[in-house]
Amino acid sequence: KDKFREDTSRKVMAKISYLGDYFWDWFIKKSEAPFPGSTVYGRKLNKDSADGPILSELGGQEKSETTLSEVFAMMAHQPNGEAGGLLTNGYPNIFYVRDRTGVLRTMSVYWNDGGWCVNAFFLEIPRKWHAGSRVFFRHSLLSEPQTV
Repeated sequence: KDKFREDTSRKVMAKISYLGDYFWDWFIKKSEAPFPGSTVYGRKLNKDSADGPILSELGGQEKSETTLSEVFAMMAHQPNGEAGGLLTNGYPNIFYVRDRTGVLRTMSVYWNDGGWCVNAFFLEIPRKWHAGSRVFFRHSLLSEPQTV
């Protein structure tokens, strides 16, 4: 809750213009250990796909999982929507993150209205992601590393 709050002022590390209801319910009270830095990988979706096939292609949930700290660190590297590892063209950046109860959720982060829009979704309900979106994960799989 200290990092993820709707605020597009100059004083914040990452401008956030919207936090979805599920994100609030599942993540706002989540606490993670101090973030020492890590490497995550991004891969562009070449065709429309749902979470299930994406997770399978990435090697399963364990290999696909990232942390809330990693998501925020990437947003903080592009606080004003600058070019970088995250897409800023309105297409979603997709992450798989465990919520405060340990359930793996899909997170979508995209740039809009002068800030990052952050949403969370059920994995159990099939959601189609469009070609051009970008998926992030921690293991290397023919992808571009992003040090955060």
